[in-house]
Amino acid sequence: MKSSTKKILKWTGIVFGVLLLAVVALGAYVYSLLPKPAGEIPALQSELFTKPDTPLPVSGKFIYKTATELAAMIRKGEATSTEVVQEYLHFIKNNNYKYNALVWLFEEEALQAAARADSLFRQGILLGPLHGVPMTVKEQFFVKGKYSMLNAKMIGGFRAPEDQKMVAQLRKAGAIIIGTTNVPLMLMDYQTQGEIYPPASNPYDTTRTPGGSTGGGGAALAAGFTPLEVGGDLGGSIRVPAAFCGLYGLKTTEKAIDIWDAGYPGFKFDMKYSALAVGGPLARTPEDVELLWSVLKDTPNQFMQNVTYHYDTTKMLNQYRIAWMDRLKFGKEELPVSSSILTKLHALVDSLKAHGAASERSMPDTFEEQFKTFFSLMLCMNTQGQPWLMWQLIVQDMKKTDDGSIDLRDVYDLGISLDEKKYGELLERRKNLIDQWESFFEKHDFFICPVMLSPAFKKCPMDTPQTIDGRAVAYWNTGAFCMMFNGTGHPSLVIPLGLDKDGLPVGVQVVGKYFSEPALIHFAKLLRREGVTPGFVQPEG
Repeated sequence: MKSSTKKILKWTGIVFGVLLLAVVALGAYVYSLLPKPAGEIPALQSELFTKPDTPLPVSGKFIYKTATELAAMIRKGEATSTEVVQEYLHFIKNNNYKYNALVWLFEEEALQAAARADSLFRQGILLGPLHGVPMTVKEQFFVKGKYSMLNAKMIGGFRAPEDQKMVAQLRKAGAIIIGTTNVPLMLMDYQTQGEIYPPASNPYDTTRTPGGSTGGGGAALAAGFTPLEVGGDLGGSIRVPAAFCGLYGLKTTEKAIDIWDAGYPGFKFDMKYSALAVGGPLARTPEDVELLWSVLKDTPNQFMQNVTYHYDTTKMLNQYRIAWMDRLKFGKEELPVSSSILTKLHALVDSLKAHGAASERSMPDTFEEQFKTFFSLMLCMNTQGQPWLMWQLIVQDMKKTDDGSIDLRDVYDLGISLDEKKYGELLERRKNLIDQWESFFEKHDFFICPVMLSPAFKKCPMDTPQTIDGRAVAYWNTGAFCMMFNGTGHPSLVIPLGLDKDGLPVGVQVVGKYFSEPALIHFAKLLRREGVTPGFVQPEG
């Protein structure tokens, strides 16, 4: 071999070795920056994920009853909390393996709590409006002594040291927490899949997702495993499962219900970046949404006191002024909306007109700015408290999903720099957006639009483009209608409109001014009472 060739090979080897060492060193450094698991990942409860050899007895007396009905039966002495809770526990263990809706079942504690509720009832004591009623909560929320791992190995075997304030508020009202429901990895997906729990499936079609990130809760409600669920919504995480599973789901006004009182070890968080994410109820009827919301709204709140809600609950349908929209201009093109959603949405608008409501296809020209505001706030939340290198990695990961339709360069710059002046300017622009929508709601009672661009889609790897009526859409753009109202913080209630020709649920969201939750719920109850909307339709089987 010629000496020149040997030198080339030698230096090639040296350069390759140096690069390899650099990559290994960089990888080790990045790994050192990641929070360490709080403990070993526990073995899962096999009874939740395997079909029982012999089904447990279920009378069917309480399954698919509403929370309002169950609470009344317990108050009237027609049923004990123990009977109700036991039946739900059996029903879950018989059927959860089909959908992987629940990930933890608190059988012993739930039966003890039910026995206590029955004992108090015999003494003439009622804890509150949910006395003795079983329910589930999203695995995101802390239940004392129970695992909360966000379906992520990096969280590991973390057990909550205390109940989160919302959970404590539920117990104070008499609710029996029977388990926690499935979530996607770090809560960041429109599906429910991750590193620890089996993927959740949609009860209407198990090849499809129930949505995310409260996907397990949506599946649990649709399957009859619980009458109530508490979810969280950062970019559609209550509304998407509600729409995909045929439910009512309320994204509350930002910070009206405080969910920022608990943190995971190793994750530093500056509260000035708290935005977007809210807690709220999911249920099969608007009455149950109202019941659960009436409890949650009194959760102790570090952000605001004495919230004044808009209790405009006397209107009839012919007194409403409705705005609606069925399309969104996204960059230079319009995002397609599934024909099955358009058909249901247009039928709803026509029915409202027939009942005397005024309607107008109209919305403020603010979508692009709302979209950018959403991503700016989300990126700042994710990069704050992280070392500089992690900022770069987080931003680069986000860029992978950017199809270039909207210029997000300013978003990335802010996410990397966390410049305080620019962040303040972002909040000012956001306030302007909120004011524009608040002015819009002076002329229109509500705004109706899709939740997602299609009904529940087939389970797939995250970031897989979706085909909607023959057109490809970037994965995250399918949630554009959701993100825009996290961008401004307005409350939004999903209303189910029945099933499409494929047997999949279709829902729309009704958006109102800040603190209009009671008015939104009243509107949903009115639509159901007048036969304009069908309400929840139980899945076959």
